[in-house]
Amino acid sequence: MESYLRRNRLSELLDGIGLMLLMWSLAVMWFTWLWGLQAASLLAGTALGMLLWTARCQWRRRTVERREKALRSRIGAELMLEELMLETAENAHRQSALLLAQRWPVKILRAEEGGALCRQGEETLLIRCLRQMPESELSAGDLLAAQRAVRSLQADRGVLCVLGKVSAKMAARAEQSVVPLRIIRRETLLALAGAYAPATDAQLVALGRRSRRNAGQGSLVRRAFRREKARRYHLYGTAMLCLYLLAGIRIYAVAGMVCLTMAVLSCVRPAAQEQL
Repeated sequence: MESYLRRNRLSELLDGIGLMLLMWSLAVMWFTWLWGLQAASLLAGTALGMLLWTARCQWRRRTVERREKALRSRIGAELMLEELMLETAENAHRQSALLLAQRWPVKILRAEEGGALCRQGEETLLIRCLRQMPESELSAGDLLAAQRAVRSLQADRGVLCVLGKVSAKMAARAEQSVVPLRIIRRETLLALAGAYAPATDAQLVALGRRSRRNAGQGSLVRRAFRREKARRYHLYGTAMLCLYLLAGIRIYAVAGMVCLTMAVLSCVRPAAQEQL
């Protein structure tokens, strides 16, 4: 997980060396100011610098662990809500009820197609999950469907877990309707899901493979010499040669010949078979 939190290895190495030298220099300068320039000042400054560096390493380790925990919670929450959109209605309602049970004293009775019937004190709640994309928005039809489910299952109130967006108008209408509904927004579900199911190592590996599969379009050579790029290479090469003729700078001629060569290679390269 530390590789996700780093910028790159070279920058981390250079920053670490620079910080180590800075701590050592400050420590040596401090004891030199106290005792004067002597061997004892150098030894004491080195010891203090090592102590400061050890404290910095411990602080960094704890920072990385804290950031790793927050990152795992965020990724795990996103993955869980993504799975909720693909689940059946009954399983989605049950999972939503389990998430809400972490914060509120809710006891799950049974889960049906219309929602999960739960008990909270003396009243019966119907927890319903609205499976939709994050860009989608709660509509009046969704509220009406939830109210009908509350009536049909004879619950006292309804709780609607929305995976998309909720406008202020829809939230006010849900609270003021004949069958009252409490809206649980996506942000609350993300916080609960992160604490309930943080991302595991297997999920992170699968997520990395999926990202590479979605972003990959073949090897670097195949992407560089795609047939549709030949026209662009030819244009760049012609422009570079024109600049060479006008300015007389040889680097333009070299760049132009390289671009024209890439245009020829892109034209003669067989087109890749299109796949789904």
